[in-house]
Amino acid sequence: MKLKPSLLIVLCISISCLAAYVPTPEMAMALPTAKDSIKWVPQHMDGNETGIIFELVPEGQSIKKWKEMVAQQITFSKGSLTTHVSKWKAMVRKGDPNVQIKREKKDGNSILIIYRSNSFNEFCVRKFIHAKDGVYAIAYHVRLDCLEEDRVKMWIKLIENVELIPNPEKNR
Repeated sequence: MKLKPSLLIVLCISISCLAAYVPTPEMAMALPTAKDSIKWVPQHMDGNETGIIFELVPEGQSIKKWKEMVAQQITFSKGSLTTHVSKWKAMVRKGDPNVQIKREKKDGNSILIIYRSNSFNEFCVRKFIHAKDGVYAIAYHVRLDCLEEDRVKMWIKLIENVELIPNPEKNR
């Protein structure tokens, strides 16, 4: 998958702007927003020694009133991928005991999850990828009343194809 080089390191560059101590991630993850006709804009970023989160919404929406959102997360941990995903699923089920979760293990290094939650009013496709320094995740969220089959299919394919690359900012 060919993406603009600037998108490959958007999270890495943005991390340097955070005030608290944030470890420099070993890896970087391309944001697949370049394949979408919508202009995505950063809305929320936070990080500390345990993890990083970076969220984007379509231009004109806000983090408080989004219809679609792309989220990128890193959890710095030495734990296994399956343990991380099990804890994540338990957290989601605590918020919505009736959530419909479909788990598709893609390979030994990543897990793709698709869920639908009436309580959260969202459909989501999320890929977890295990790396030496933790678990990286990327997700596409859409409100249930905004579901469009073609967009969902496009985003599932985009998320499925996301891979990690060595972080170009790591040794600077």
